[in-house]
Amino acid sequence: MKRCGVRDAKSSHPPFTKGGYGGSWSAGCAVVAILLGILTASGSEAVILDRIVAVVNDDVITLTDVQEEGLQAIRKIVQETLGAERERLLRSTERQILDGLILRRLQLQEAKKEKIETTPAEIQSTIEELKKRNGLASDEELRAALSREQLSEEQFRRGIAEQVMLTKLVARRVRSKVVVLDEEVQQYYEQRQDQFREIPQFKIRHLLVATSPQATPGELSRARKRIEEAQALLKTGTQFATVAKQYAEGPLASSSGEVWTMKRGELAPELEQAALALPIGQPSDIITTPAGFHLIVVEERVPGQTLSFDQVKERLRALLFEQKTEAKFKEWIESLRTKANVEMKL
Repeated sequence: MKRCGVRDAKSSHPPFTKGGYGGSWSAGCAVVAILLGILTASGSEAVILDRIVAVVNDDVITLTDVQEEGLQAIRKIVQETLGAERERLLRSTERQILDGLILRRLQLQEAKKEKIETTPAEIQSTIEELKKRNGLASDEELRAALSREQLSEEQFRRGIAEQVMLTKLVARRVRSKVVVLDEEVQQYYEQRQDQFREIPQFKIRHLLVATSPQATPGELSRARKRIEEAQALLKTGTQFATVAKQYAEGPLASSSGEVWTMKRGELAPELEQAALALPIGQPSDIITTPAGFHLIVVEERVPGQTLSFDQVKERLRALLFEQKTEAKFKEWIESLRTKANVEMKL
């Protein structure tokens, strides 16, 4: 759940919308200098004095806000970079932090004007979904993850509450105003039919006698003899699956002889070339690749077909809806920014 590109999946303020804040405000290097001083000071020297770093309409952003948002990202930059690269990344990160905070404050102010609120049930439901997405099976695992990120439960729940609130706001102010007409979906499909062609497929059976790159001449000779024995049995009419189970060696031995459905481009070039030319049901000659010696039989070739409009129209409608939503969101954010009174205090 990255926000502004500076926090990871356990950020106290998960993302709520697409797009970013492209404001022209900059605070120079002051915040970076202060944070860098905190990171490099000894325990006895580190003194944090809070102060206002920006005013967004009648709301303030403090140095503590910036520290909470970006301290981990800045610590990572300090630990992993030096010199001009460190300075460039610090300045870029500072800008992202401030712009992201300003963007969120503008949206939260709008949510307040709209009298949008959250319920405990909505917050808990969002937390449960977040736990599921991140593979956290219990509240204890969630608390452990928050601890690793030096994030309090209070900060986390506050961020979730903001997420729910702003999701509601964007649904009301942006998504509810987006309409995708049937004619738009049809036009999109007709202009891009080549994108809806399915990849041709092969249904094949496969037998591999594997060899390693370090195989000795003796080992290669033994493997070659084994694949030739298998080929001889196939020529007598023995079922491919039966021969494969008896002679296959290597990591694929357990599934040898089974029917595999492979898309064009998924097979090794040597195998695909043979699969394209083989008559259906006829075993191939011995095919040599770096993996070893192969035999295949093609059960069926499925040509690529163009998906019909009815097969893809709902997928296209969802795609166009998200594209139009993103564009309208950017317009809305730009209108908030244009009307906003933002003052930097550094």
